[in-house]
Amino acid sequence: MRQQIRVIGLTVAFLILIDLTVMAILTVAQAQGKAGSLVRYFEYGRSVPGKLKAWQDNPGTRGNLFDVGWPVDQIDDTLLEAEAPVVRVYGMSFVANITRTAKGLREDLPLDLHTGPGAPPNFTYSVFLDDAAQRRAGDVAVLGILSSSVPAMAAMSNRTWVFEQPSPYTYPIFRPLPDGGLTRVDPIINSADEERSLAADPVRAAAWRAQLRREDVFYSPKTFGVAWLDASPFVRLVRRSLGTGHVDARKAAVIAPSGRHAFAYTTVLRRMVTEFAAQARAQDQHPVVFLIQTRDPMDVDLLEALGPTLVGQEIPYLATAEHVDPRDAAAFIPDGHYTPENDRRFAEIFLALYDMLTAE
Repeated sequence: MRQQIRVIGLTVAFLILIDLTVMAILTVAQAQGKAGSLVRYFEYGRSVPGKLKAWQDNPGTRGNLFDVGWPVDQIDDTLLEAEAPVVRVYGMSFVANITRTAKGLREDLPLDLHTGPGAPPNFTYSVFLDDAAQRRAGDVAVLGILSSSVPAMAAMSNRTWVFEQPSPYTYPIFRPLPDGGLTRVDPIINSADEERSLAADPVRAAAWRAQLRREDVFYSPKTFGVAWLDASPFVRLVRRSLGTGHVDARKAAVIAPSGRHAFAYTTVLRRMVTEFAAQARAQDQHPVVFLIQTRDPMDVDLLEALGPTLVGQEIPYLATAEHVDPRDAAAFIPDGHYTPENDRRFAEIFLALYDMLTAE
């Protein structure tokens, strides 16, 4: 028994020594501004609160997403006036790439972007709703839906479902009502300034954590708990494995047909696009839905989920899967976005659609 205890003690001491050595190396590298791949690798394993604090303390850090995507920044009281109908985009980088490429092909195309990193449908739809006063009759409203972000319809912030780069911007959750409508649950934090103020307001910080725990199925102690353990590089490695595994499991559970965390995403999506088109048309605007299918075969098939509704409601749409096979790895660049050649193809299709709609 004593021998076993001695072996265990030596093993623990050896692990602590390695942990302290790695910690010292990382500290020196960061102090010297040498945040190479090794430093970034261990940074990915920080808790979500740890990452957000590091971004607040170091605004110039590479990949800092703290101030990106907040809804309050998406609603601009300065109207974009133009002779031609304005393309008002509600989406994410995929949709921005397509519409910016369209503007590159046609420089006089008026373009107004409202985007967030990997923005889920609940973000894009809510910003469309909240931006109603900025649109004018004749404008073209584009609602972007990204297949890989559909599970985040059960989330209130990227911080809960994008563990390695948890941009903290927030958005509501929409759930179906028995009468056929949608109920909207808004987060109590809606800006970067409000997020920063939580450090000096423990009551509101506790209320925010409670709301995430209650409403957001991705929120978990595995990704948010015991942030003081971030000091240990070894714990960061363990947390990175636990955190990514937790997020993957919850994504699968959200889009499952049934179960504790199953979300009626198909019903909500169909009601979203129907209401999007109805509101746009009520304002004499032209609705267009972008269905962006990414390369992950586990993603929701957007055409299967929404194609019948879009066709039945005569809602114009651009579905990337109708023009490029998402199973073709060559259709994408390494970061997961479509190649510039494919963005140009989509942009040309959109411009033809724009011309048809605005000629009416």
